[in-house]
Amino acid sequence: MTRAELRKSERVETRLVVRVERAGVHLTAETINLSLGGALLRVTFEDPPRIGEQWSLGLVLPTLDQPLLVGADVRWLGPLDECGVQFTTGFRARETWALGQWLDRIRKGLP
Repeated sequence: MTRAELRKSERVETRLVVRVERAGVHLTAETINLSLGGALLRVTFEDPPRIGEQWSLGLVLPTLDQPLLVGADVRWLGPLDECGVQFTTGFRARETWALGQWLDRIRKGLP
């Protein structure tokens, strides 16, 4: 099975700012695609990440005042500073709703 077939949630192409905290280092990343369960990120590190690393993320949704905070594990590394992460801490109900609404807007091609 491919990674896409193993996913529980459909990934949606969207560009969002993500604040990454990795071992005390804070960086800014960008989503390439996103779902309720994880994301494909583009982020440049001086020291390359490793599969299994645990990060803290802040997803910046244009529809919310505060970033959505979530823990994530690095699941795979790709070319061009890409890495796939799986969210490991759940969102609160309001956050899940807000993220779901954002993903639906993108699927429908709305701004």
